[in-house]
Amino acid sequence: MLVRADFALPRGPRGEHTRSGFRNSPWMWAVLAVVVFVAAIQAAATAYGLAGPIEGLAKDFVGRPVTGEVKIAALALALMCMPARLRLPFTGVVVGTEILFNAERLAAGSPLHFGNGVMWALVALAAYAGLRLTGRERVAAYKAAGVAGILIVANACSAVWLGLTMEALPYVADHFVEVADRALGSPSWVMGRFVHEHGWYLWLITKVYTYLPVGAAVVAFFQLRRSSTEGFPRHHIVKSFILIGAIGPIVYFLFPVVGPAYAFGNEVAGAGWMNVWPHVVPTSLEPVSAYFSQAAPRNCMPSLHTAWATAILLHSLRGPRLLKLFGVFWWVCTISATLGLGAHYGVDLIAGLVFALTLEAALVRPEDGWHPRRIATVVGGALAFAAILLAIRYLSVPMAQSGYLAAVALLGTAGAMVVAYARIARPPSPDGAVVPRPVGEQALAA
Repeated sequence: MLVRADFALPRGPRGEHTRSGFRNSPWMWAVLAVVVFVAAIQAAATAYGLAGPIEGLAKDFVGRPVTGEVKIAALALALMCMPARLRLPFTGVVVGTEILFNAERLAAGSPLHFGNGVMWALVALAAYAGLRLTGRERVAAYKAAGVAGILIVANACSAVWLGLTMEALPYVADHFVEVADRALGSPSWVMGRFVHEHGWYLWLITKVYTYLPVGAAVVAFFQLRRSSTEGFPRHHIVKSFILIGAIGPIVYFLFPVVGPAYAFGNEVAGAGWMNVWPHVVPTSLEPVSAYFSQAAPRNCMPSLHTAWATAILLHSLRGPRLLKLFGVFWWVCTISATLGLGAHYGVDLIAGLVFALTLEAALVRPEDGWHPRRIATVVGGALAFAAILLAIRYLSVPMAQSGYLAAVALLGTAGAMVVAYARIARPPSPDGAVVPRPVGEQALAA
């Protein structure tokens, strides 16, 4: 019997659940982990007097929901992952619910809004799957609701997490990062001046930066469009996005940074230490941790926008030519935006790139297992990431005064991670022959 190595096997003949069913599936543990994480974030938010993710999700159902690119991406993911015959009824539930909620808003004289319908439709999909569907259709419907729901819940938690960084971390390390960034030529200042002199490019990269989840949904469409009949691939962009978003924000508490447009600009009126970004690079070589207005989130180190854009790029490179071009375009625009909008320093981007490559090295080609090359790459990436953070914090002045040495070390580390990842993603065969792509990648390229 031929087994598709890159796709999860069904639970039983013709896709039916085995006797152990949902209880022993990875999805049960994923749901349990999400519940525990939401409870922990809610408890922390309550301790600081903030609204937690549960309040935010409640508003998504019965109040004025948080809308935007995440809801759009969640809706698109659910539609592409569910059985085809459920898509029209699901869309009808979304539209009908939106009409009901907005009719009430219109009668009350409130502005119209979007988002409640997506939430209720996902609940209806999960309930219908549990009550009426069986076998492969039930699994596909559960996964469609689960993937979309996890994306929405993760977004709700991330908003609260950023609020916690503002409340719990009054002091930030931007002085250290800015000084270390001079080793790279202060790229945020350079790109900031460029984009503000070219309005069309500023508009373009702002849109790409804002709609990052939609870019991921485009790649997910190519990867998951057959998942309702063929099963989920064992490695896909949704998994990468969720893992990056779950691990990366922990570093915010270890290395709080607000970004050049805040610390050295006027993004928060009157809060910047000096209003010089992007026109004048500071010259002080005496970095200190200093208080900054708690109206700005401490979410710069590492640059998760860079990490997510790198995931989009890596996954798109496994697809057809048009998708490859899309991934390169999205990555270039995101990198330009992180610097040009003053959201990040250059060293943030290198840290984000190393972080993303390390996680992707752990995830890509799961059919190969944890061979020595993968283990060495993941361990080496983790050590490189930690070394970058420690160097910025304790060696920022020597880095700024080292000429090209620090820049070569930083860029060389990122380049080494790219090469190491590529060797895992496309390992050579022992006899030097070309290794065929897994069946799922062949289908993706079809």
